[in-house]
Amino acid sequence: MFANRGFVLLWLASVTSALGNGMRWAALPLLAAGQSGDPWVISLITAAEQLPWLLFGLFAGVLADRFDRRRLARWSDLARAAVMAAFAAAVACGYAPIALIAVLGFVLTCGDTVAGPALAGLLPAVVPPSDRPAANGRLLAGVQITDTMLGATAGAALMAVAAVAPFAIDAATFLASAVFLTLLRAPWTGSNTAARPGPPPVPAAGRGRIRAELTGGLRLMWANPALRGLGLLQAVISVAYAAVLAVLVLFATRALGLGPAGFGLLLAVFAVGGVAGGVGAGRLARRVGMRRGLIAAVAGSGLCVAALGAVHGAPAAVVVAGLLGATSTLGDALAATMRQALVPDAYLGRVTSAFRIVGLGAAPAGALAAGALAHAYGLRAPFLAGAVLLAAGLAGCAPLLRAPLTTSPGAWPTPAASPTSRP
Repeated sequence: MFANRGFVLLWLASVTSALGNGMRWAALPLLAAGQSGDPWVISLITAAEQLPWLLFGLFAGVLADRFDRRRLARWSDLARAAVMAAFAAAVACGYAPIALIAVLGFVLTCGDTVAGPALAGLLPAVVPPSDRPAANGRLLAGVQITDTMLGATAGAALMAVAAVAPFAIDAATFLASAVFLTLLRAPWTGSNTAARPGPPPVPAAGRGRIRAELTGGLRLMWANPALRGLGLLQAVISVAYAAVLAVLVLFATRALGLGPAGFGLLLAVFAVGGVAGGVGAGRLARRVGMRRGLIAAVAGSGLCVAALGAVHGAPAAVVVAGLLGATSTLGDALAATMRQALVPDAYLGRVTSAFRIVGLGAAPAGALAAGALAHAYGLRAPFLAGAVLLAAGLAGCAPLLRAPLTTSPGAWPTPAASPTSRP
């Protein structure tokens, strides 16, 4: 896999950017907490970071299908590098109020909405179908290492030394990612087999009104039974995982008696398990197939969520957290590969954005429900509810995943008759 130059450059761009994201993910809350201890104020920063996906996610998918995805991702990196460099300068000058932190989170996530669908559409352009399960797994594993294991730890540590450091390094990682994307010269291998620097824009005949294109990804996702099953399953998984994460810190510190360091260890072991799951995705797909592998991964995640809510000792919790990290990343890798197999290149940006909006839109409901359940029935209740939800969602969605995992030319509208060309 790493003999593929295009994949190596795409992998380097992704993991380098993830390193900076992880450092910022740990440093921003610490910077904000140093100015305010009000949970409501801190939660506004999280809301500001999530809002762009709901506002602009569909539009970003249209951009990824209309224009060269490599250039979109590169310009997004360059813009975010400039924003982070300016914020680092503000921190160095001692001016970083809560309002500025919230604006920073909003602007950077706007860049993520552009880069996310573009990068997701680049992987099928540089990796042949037979290698995509392994490629997606290695990409997710690399992001787990640099984001959660290295970036978050380094960001928290650097804040104790020099508050400006994690933000300056984050700006540098965006620049490095842009360089790797500039070096990427991948032939686009969709319906057009001519070699070119990157995925071409959608032909003019296939472009329609923006309003029609904005909803095109959601409509196409719903029209295809297998994609509909993947989308519904992603929504269920997002709700269940959000419920677990919403109470995990309280569960670890109060129910299990772990201190802050123990909670950090739990997250680190989860990331280690995620790396193992990502690396093993290709092997599992070859042995049992992507569909069966995905079903097994989601079923395993449900069992791990139930077990995590039932354990009473720190050692058992650490083991289960590692297994949960492995099964969740394994499921993510296989789901992404299935989506790439089912969606033609010309629609991949819009459909990818539709999937992300479904997941991000469902997650807050899981967090709110977890808070209510924990308040009424204790900290273990959200874990049980999450496990039941995963089991029910898997039982309901599995029959929809039986469609052939190949793109059928007749199953999708041609550019001239596509939903994007309707008035």
